[in-house]
Formats: sequence, C-alpha cells, structure tokens
Amino acid sequence: MVERDGQTAIDYYQTIPHVVEVHGHEYAFVVRADICMAWILNGDVDAILAVTKVCCGNHPKRVYRLANEDDVRRWTNGGGR
Repeated sequence: MVERDGQTAIDYYQTIPHVVEVHGHEYAFVVRADICMAWILNGDVDAILAVTKVCCGNHPKRVYRLANEDDVRRWTNGGGR
C-alpha cells in the first residue's frame, strides 16, 4: 500500500480510464505505463475496494486493489524502472 498526503494509490484491473464517485468525491482513474490508477482519499478507500463486477458464472470479482510501490513508481514516471 502506498500513501501520500492523506491519499492511497488504487489500481483498476483493466486499462480503461474512467471516473468513480464515492461519498461525493470524484476520482479519475488514468492510464499511464499500462497501469490504470488513481489517488483516493483514505476515508474512501474501503468503499472503492469493495466494488465488484460479476463475470463468468455469476462470480463476483473485486476490480480495485491497493497499488504497490512498483506500480506507483512506473505510473508516476510514465514507465521504466
């Protein structure tokens, strides 16, 4: 988990840019370096992580996850190491 300034980095499972609204806050998930990520206020993290999608066989799957340091570094720097 990577935090900064009261926000946590969250990844989306696909590389599709989109906007999510939680508790009146809008978060833009942006694709950089083949990673779809946004910085989420710490108070909204649990709500984002609880979002699921139903896929094959009606099995719910979580679509957001805590970003790791490597993902955040690549997303922030636009790729590379």
